[in-house]
Amino acid sequence: MAIISDNAIKLLNYRIEQEEYSSRLYQAMSVWLEFNGFAGAAKLWNKYSDEEAVHAQWSYKYLLDLNVQPKVQSIKQPENIFKSLPNVIALSYKHEVDITNQCQMLAKAMQNEGDYMTLEFAQRYLKEQVDELGKLNYWIDRLNAFGDSPEALRLLDNEMGCQ
Repeated sequence: MAIISDNAIKLLNYRIEQEEYSSRLYQAMSVWLEFNGFAGAAKLWNKYSDEEAVHAQWSYKYLLDLNVQPKVQSIKQPENIFKSLPNVIALSYKHEVDITNQCQMLAKAMQNEGDYMTLEFAQRYLKEQVDELGKLNYWIDRLNAFGDSPEALRLLDNEMGCQ
């Protein structure tokens, strides 16, 4: 017998799917970056990919702890070709805004249902989104401050490799 609603289960399974998609998207970006000579950025986006996989595990564990079997779903294939390092940064930021909106919707749904336990769990994702947006805003600020010349991108790539 589930202690949470069918809607909460559906939304948490969606959260798993989206976090796993994020992991695959960032892995695709990492591969593209590596292939195109951005070894530092590739290393960083690979790290981001790993972090997203961990975020999916949060919901797997939450559902399992509540005696609900999560769904292991197929994940749509992400894009594999990107225009540039600045394009990867911009697309990553847009993606994280979309994920933030999804997490807001999860929290709102749980508040409306009066499921304060899952609402608190949703807030874990929202807190993580502040970090995600902050990381990407940092790289956007660096691009805005120093430009996207080959020299600036080389320095940015080097900095990314140290993260």
